[in-house]
Amino acid sequence: MFKRPTTHGIPDSPIIDRGVAPHPDDIVIAILQGELTVKRLRKTDGNWHLAAENSAYPSLPLVEGDCEIWGVVTHSIRRHCGR
Repeated sequence: MFKRPTTHGIPDSPIIDRGVAPHPDDIVIAILQGELTVKRLRKTDGNWHLAAENSAYPSLPLVEGDCEIWGVVTHSIRRHCGR
């Protein structure tokens, strides 16, 4: 999800705040069809969608009732030692 490179193949660990209101360009945890996903929240021409950081994956349009924004990623923790 995150564009930054990982260290030793170990991804960042996101810190999620459920009390923060989501805004455009925030990285969010969303529930889609009962599954959690981490995506960037975007608003284009008045329409909301969830965008993957990986361009190989399409943006997912948000339809009211189909998606719940569970929380906003406010920080991340990166491990620097592979042990």
